[in-house]
Amino acid sequence: MNAPDKIMLLTIGSPLFPESAAREHMRRSASVSDCFEQVQVLARDRATGAKALAAIDPDRTAGLIVQLATFATAEILHDLLATIGDRPIPIALWALEEPGEIITNSLCGLQLWASTLARFERTCSVLIGDPGGPVGADIEAFAAAARAHAALRGSRIALIGSHADWFTNLAVAPSALFGAIGATIQQTSLPGFLKHCTATPQAEEEAAGRWSDTTFAVADEQAARAKMGRTYARLAAGLDTVVADAIAIRDWPEILYADDFVGTWGALGELSDRTVPIAPEGDVMAAVTALALRAMLPGSLPFLTDISGLDRANDRLVLWHYGVSPRLADGPRHVDETLKQESFPLKPGPMTLVRLSLRPDGALRIFVAEGEMLTERSGANRAAGYFRPDGGGAEAMVRGFVAAGYEHHVTAVYGRVGQAADVLAQMLGATLDEPGAKHG
Repeated sequence: MNAPDKIMLLTIGSPLFPESAAREHMRRSASVSDCFEQVQVLARDRATGAKALAAIDPDRTAGLIVQLATFATAEILHDLLATIGDRPIPIALWALEEPGEIITNSLCGLQLWASTLARFERTCSVLIGDPGGPVGADIEAFAAAARAHAALRGSRIALIGSHADWFTNLAVAPSALFGAIGATIQQTSLPGFLKHCTATPQAEEEAAGRWSDTTFAVADEQAARAKMGRTYARLAAGLDTVVADAIAIRDWPEILYADDFVGTWGALGELSDRTVPIAPEGDVMAAVTALALRAMLPGSLPFLTDISGLDRANDRLVLWHYGVSPRLADGPRHVDETLKQESFPLKPGPMTLVRLSLRPDGALRIFVAEGEMLTERSGANRAAGYFRPDGGGAEAMVRGFVAAGYEHHVTAVYGRVGQAADVLAQMLGATLDEPGAKHG
């Protein structure tokens, strides 16, 4: 709840090197990205460092970029660490390239600061490049990863019921999750949740409008929409009582086949637009993954999916699942005669598949694969489409995923977050599984 959200840029100089060079570096960096807030004071000694640090609120800071505008010794670093205290704020150190004449010696200063941090058992990300160059992408990746790190640390993951029947691979030990990312699992029973799933007739009627542009394989489409609206409104009312950062819900078989919740899977797709991400089938780590991805890409709609088919001849995979936001559709929505399956093609575009997973020994690992959701539509129902990993190798990717023992779900998000996932893995001390990665 209310995770730190600021990425701060602090510029460091030294009286040993030209102040004009440091200020020029500081000035040019202001327009590199809009993902950070720049501290306006150039820290060149402990006095100016104190003024600069006073502009940083450690409780609101998700990540800190320290720009070594010139070489600098570590006295300000010691004061910085004192300001941060025991907060797990990720730090990135940024140095210039200086391929010819050495004016600022900032890269050497980065080395000094990085090794000093290592003495205090603190890791850091390394950014090297001049303002306006490729380093901008590295800064964006660090900022995205830092936001995800802040969202995960100390988060509350609600588990409604448990994992789906016999999905033993989805079970998560609360102590293991807490040890890995400091998150807690708060579990409630399905009966305890369902008793809160009551809605007014007005709320049910308004919710039915969510399917106004959907076709149904039944004669009475109005009645079908009314049933879907009733289920949406009731589930929304129940979810309103859950205070958490992400939610994993056991939706089938108990809710899916209950008379009072006809159209559960379609309703979950609509509910996936809510501020708090929802993972079906009681998949706690899918909920954790969605929480991280929403922090990386604010406004995105990550969704749980299965890698359900291999089209070897065309080097692509079929993604297929329910509970996907129809805002991601590239075509009409259709609901079957039982009101169970809502189907639509997924829109084309860059996509990343991600899975945060706990090994049996409690160690955290992250799977990530960047690629494209293709324009050609698959013949599958539900929310489905063809995904091709960057560089191809669809079969090798899925074989590696299986061989590594990952659970049978991934979380998909439109956009490319492979580099940010790489940085997040470093921040969390997680192993990264990234087949064929080529960022940038």
